[in-house]
Amino acid sequence: MIKWGVTIRASGACLALLGGLLFIAPNVEPLAGGQSYGPFVPNIIDGDTLGNGTERFRLVGVDSCEMGQPIKFPDQEGELNCGYFARAFVEEFIRDQEVTCYDQGARSYERIVARCFVGDGWPSMETDIGAFAIYSGWAVPTEHAGALFHARYLMEYMMARAAQRGTWNGSGVLPSVWRAANR
Repeated sequence: MIKWGVTIRASGACLALLGGLLFIAPNVEPLAGGQSYGPFVPNIIDGDTLGNGTERFRLVGVDSCEMGQPIKFPDQEGELNCGYFARAFVEEFIRDQEVTCYDQGARSYERIVARCFVGDGWPSMETDIGAFAIYSGWAVPTEHAGALFHARYLMEYMMARAAQRGTWNGSGVLPSVWRAANR
C-alpha cells in the first residue's frame, strides 16, 4: 500500500509539473531578443522552411516531413510524398497573409532559426506557423533549439497524435530517421 501511495504522489507531481510547463510555455515571450524580419509574403520552401527572397527561415522547434519522404495511408495504394503534404498545409495556413519572423539566435544549414507568425497582430499560439505545422500532424517538435520549444509545442503534438491527423493517420518514419537513412 505504501508503494502505491508513493507512486500516486510522484505521478501527481509529474502531472503538475507537466501542466505547469504547458501553461507557462505558450505564454513565454516569443521574441527572443533577436532581429525581426517582415512583414513579408513568404515563399514556402517546405513544411518547416520559409523564404522572403533574400533570407531563409527554419521554424524553431519544428521538424516536418522532407520532400520525397514516403508515407502510406490506410486503404491507399502506393506511397505518397509526405513532404508535399507538409508544405501544402503550411501554404494553406498562411495563404496570402504576411508573415513576421523573429530570429532565435541560431543557424541551421544557412537558414535563420526563427519563430514565425502570420498576420499583423501580436504573436500568439494561434498565429504561430510552427504550432500549426505540428498541430496539423505534418511535423513533430524537435529539441534542436532547446527544451523550451519542445515543451511549447508538446500540446499540439499530443493533440495531432490523438486525433490521428496528418502523418499520425499513416505509416512512415520520423523526418530525422528518414534523413539519416537517405542522405
